[in-house]
Amino acid sequence: MQRISCYTLFDITKTGVLNRSRPGDDVTNVATWIKQRNTQCNFDTILQVISLRAQPEVVSDPKRALINLNSQHNFGSILIETDHIPMWRFDFEVYHSSVFEDGITELGALYKDCEDVPMIACDTQWAKLSERLDVTLEKRNIYFVKYDYD
Repeated sequence: MQRISCYTLFDITKTGVLNRSRPGDDVTNVATWIKQRNTQCNFDTILQVISLRAQPEVVSDPKRALINLNSQHNFGSILIETDHIPMWRFDFEVYHSSVFEDGITELGALYKDCEDVPMIACDTQWAKLSERLDVTLEKRNIYFVKYDYD
């Protein structure tokens, strides 16, 4: 098994709201339901991209943290913000991380699969964020870190 962490500026809060049709009669606040559905959809989208090449086992649900965009994180070089902005991280494991190799880097195919994938904008994420995954050095809004087991 190989553990990989996913870091993103998109709200990928796991809410369990899977229904993409109209909310049921038991939903009292439609705006809250829509937000929960959209963040769940974003999480599902990233899992689907990972699943193009592997069968990920989610080790930890997405957690939100406030960060400054600086060299401490591997987000895009032109994404500059001194105020705290939200970031989400979750860990997953795959049996064969070599499926993400592209002949250049260990996770190159995973980054290629992420490029330009549409995401849903949520009012809980950084307002300056585009509505697509971007893996370019300048505008990267998602990145992965692979951990080696001893």
